[in-house]
Amino acid sequence: MERERSRIVFFDLETTGLDPSRHPILQIGAVAVDERLDPVEGFEVKIRFDERKANRNSLRKNHYHRGIWMREGVDAHEAAQRFAAFLRRHATIPMIGSDGGTYFLTQLAAHNAAFDGEFLQRWYQKQSLFLPARYQVLCTLQRAIWHFQENPTEPPPPDFKLATLCRHFGVPFHAASAHEAMADVIATIAL
Repeated sequence: MERERSRIVFFDLETTGLDPSRHPILQIGAVAVDERLDPVEGFEVKIRFDERKANRNSLRKNHYHRGIWMREGVDAHEAAQRFAAFLRRHATIPMIGSDGGTYFLTQLAAHNAAFDGEFLQRWYQKQSLFLPARYQVLCTLQRAIWHFQENPTEPPPPDFKLATLCRHFGVPFHAASAHEAMADVIATIAL
């Protein structure tokens, strides 16, 4: 199989709290893009979890509805396997294995990658599965900070939240869609 020249997978996680060691992932949304940032393939999954481990405020903020998750949600291990298969289809970063052979990883991107990247890495460790992606996640929040450093005459927004940056740069994003994984991914790509 010939590898594409360049692919990036933009992703977003919705979580049941802020602590990756205690709070489960609720939902994953992702879109693989080519070198022109044109969408190639999308991925979305709702993940079943133990509600006792969830922060109630996080569930409200993240559009959680028990009935929907009971119908559409999948087991965490199965969700991780599906996402890994998606990532492998878009892996374009060549790496050298300990045996000297070549394998490929996916380049990930996210808004506030420090949060989502750590959650994703810890989640795969808990599932005892290999995450076929680079741990260095590209970050639109960091890119926005650099943008204002590079353009000191442009006044920065009051904060660097995804919705605020989208408003600042004229990217369509509806507040009602915030914290819905796929909507956040689409806005992040546009940003």
